[in-house]
Amino acid sequence: MELYLILAAILGIFVAIFAIQNAVAVTVKFLIWEFQSSLAVLIIISMLAGMLLVFLLSIPGRIKRRKELYDKQKKIRELERRLAELEAQKSASQTSSQEGGDEK
Repeated sequence: MELYLILAAILGIFVAIFAIQNAVAVTVKFLIWEFQSSLAVLIIISMLAGMLLVFLLSIPGRIKRRKELYDKQKKIRELERRLAELEAQKSASQTSSQEGGDEK
């Protein structure tokens, strides 16, 4: 996770430097709209839109992994509870067999 954040910070710095060095005004045309803006602003908006898109597309996978983790933790708790029950039965069985063997 730390490596991911470091790489994201480095990428952000490079994009910011690139945007600042390309701060000329440009005309943007899209369908019926047309407007002028700084190229730096467009670069940064494009980067942020890409980051948002990647985040939104990653949500289903994150939810799936979180559910799998919860299910596995639940299974571990069930198995640990069952193991404790079996160990208690074994201990009780050994105790009763030792008590029965001592009386002879």
